[in-house]
Amino acid sequence: MKDVILLNNLFNGEYIKEKVGGEIINMYQADNDKFYIYVNPYGNVNKRWDDRIKYVLFIRSVGNGVVKVIGKAEIREQIPRNAVRKIGEGIDYEQEKYIDENKITYGNIKIYELGSWSNFYVTYEAEGIVKAQKDIYLATDASLNHPENSTFVLQGIAKINNQSQKLYIEPSDDNYEIIEEIINTPDLWEEHHVGKVNIHESELNEESFLSIIKKENDELVNSNLLSHFLEKSEVFWSDFVQNVLEISDMKVINGKPKITSELIGNIDLFIEVDNSTIIIENKIKSGINGQRGDGYSQLEKYVQIAREYYDNPERNLFFYVLRPDYNNEDYSVFNEGSLYKEIKYSAINEIIKDRRIGSYFEEFKKVVKKHSAEYDNELFELMNERFLGQIKSMQQ
Repeated sequence: MKDVILLNNLFNGEYIKEKVGGEIINMYQADNDKFYIYVNPYGNVNKRWDDRIKYVLFIRSVGNGVVKVIGKAEIREQIPRNAVRKIGEGIDYEQEKYIDENKITYGNIKIYELGSWSNFYVTYEAEGIVKAQKDIYLATDASLNHPENSTFVLQGIAKINNQSQKLYIEPSDDNYEIIEEIINTPDLWEEHHVGKVNIHESELNEESFLSIIKKENDELVNSNLLSHFLEKSEVFWSDFVQNVLEISDMKVINGKPKITSELIGNIDLFIEVDNSTIIIENKIKSGINGQRGDGYSQLEKYVQIAREYYDNPERNLFFYVLRPDYNNEDYSVFNEGSLYKEIKYSAINEIIKDRRIGSYFEEFKKVVKKHSAEYDNELFELMNERFLGQIKSMQQ
């Protein structure tokens, strides 16, 4: 009877810095239109759980004892039975037979020809695989640092992301209803299943100069780059105002911005144009600074600075927090947090990916693309690039 929910931690471990981890198939549909699951760390489960897994919830660690839910799958069939880890013996015979009979390929390459995985390549066939479309977090304690509005606290569990990378939730567990509620809430999930590998549409990320000098996550560097190109290109500026900031004032859209960075009250981007001022706080890896128990933080400080800077109550003030798609801090809990609109790097990426603006713009595009990713996980990025690279090389 299928009645157990398996939480499986993906994209962890030093091994995938050198190899392709088997869990990469959890992000794709196979060429035969079916969906297959690889359960970390070795592609198998203990026989105690044979034919009992109803759902797999994919999670990844985001630090401080908190995990983010990144996908789900409803299980149709378990593939290996009584599977054990047989180091150095190669692919399990029954696995190879199953893969051949069912023509399990990705990019027209058989799954066992890709990467250096364990003896098992598929754990389950699923009804489908769906990614989370909203931020969902699991924590073991309500006091842990996490966005309160999107976190579910599990009871009686010391650690979710344990060494085995698996956590089994049985119907008798007090947390079963919590996890089941997450799984069955439609608004939390994308409407469509993950798609197939399409190597022609896949772009392998090139190493950027900023990554070489370890400045990809430097907020001042990123703010200065954004400032430079906004001032340099009138078209980019107007596009940014309309489609990222969503400001409709034509005087702002067609104006010439004056931008200062870190000079006025340490505000990342202080932009003056016509009778308007745009304040942008750029957050990449860091959280909100200057927090106090009464709700005061740098967000309230910047509002005060902007209001005191002008002796003109009629001046339009716009406040924004720019963050990567993987950074999910809840700003509404701070004083004046409601004045700030959240904008994401992916919105900038959308308007610059096909644009050319002189020297160094390609480097800027690379770092914006990095911060537009769903996951803040360089191991996942490396593994996915290696996976797509292998498929591409074998297709040639």
